[in-house]
Amino acid sequence: MHLAGIALAALFAVTLGLVYRHDRSVMKAQRLKLFEACLALFDHHRLTQDAVDFPVLTGCYGGYDVRVEPVVDQVVFRKIPSLWLLVTVRRELPMDGTFDLLARTQNVEFYSPASSLPMRVAIPDAWPRHTSIKADRPAAELPLGLLDPHVRTIFDDPRSKELLVTRHGVRIVYQAHSADRSEYLVLRSAAFREAHVPAALLKSILDQAVAVCADLASGGTHAQA
Repeated sequence: MHLAGIALAALFAVTLGLVYRHDRSVMKAQRLKLFEACLALFDHHRLTQDAVDFPVLTGCYGGYDVRVEPVVDQVVFRKIPSLWLLVTVRRELPMDGTFDLLARTQNVEFYSPASSLPMRVAIPDAWPRHTSIKADRPAAELPLGLLDPHVRTIFDDPRSKELLVTRHGVRIVYQAHSADRSEYLVLRSAAFREAHVPAALLKSILDQAVAVCADLASGGTHAQA
C-alpha cells in the first residue's frame, strides 16, 4: 500500500510537470503572435523572445531603426494589469536635453525615466491637464513649441501614456491591452488571452514618433507643412 501511494504521488508529479510544460509552450506560442499582423510594415524585422515573455520587435520602418518592446505592468495592487508598448524610433536629434511627458502619473511607472529627471516643468496651458513634464533642464531650453501639435495629437488618445524625447530619438508608451479582469481578480494572474497588436495601431504610433523626430530634426518644417 505504501509503495502504491508513492507510485501514485510520483505519477501525479509527472503529470503536473507535463501539464506545466504544455501550458508554458502554448503561452510562448500565443505570445509570439503578438505582432503577427504588423510584420509587413517593416523593411526588415527581427523578433526575440525570452522564455515565455512577449517578443521584442526590432526593425527598419521608413528608414528609421525602431524597437517595440511589450512590458507587463502589474505593480499596482487591485488595479487590472496593463500591457504597454514601448515604441522607440532612433534618430540623432539636435537637442541636448531629455524631455518626458507622462500621463496620469502614479509614481510607479518603472519603465519611465521620469523619476530620475531632476526638474519638473510647468505644463503649457493648451496641453492635457492629466500630464506632467520632467526634464533635465528648464522649459526655456526645451523645444516645447515644436512638440505642441504632437502632444495634442498623441494624448488625444487616452491610451497614450508617455512621450520621451532625447538626443537619441523618440519613444511613445501606449496601453495595448488590459489583462483578463475575472482571471486577475480570482487568481491574481496577469493573463492577456490571445493579445494581438493591429497593424493600423502600430503604424499610427510609429508615424507619430517619426513625425516628432522629423520636426525636431528640421526645426519644425514638418509641423508647418
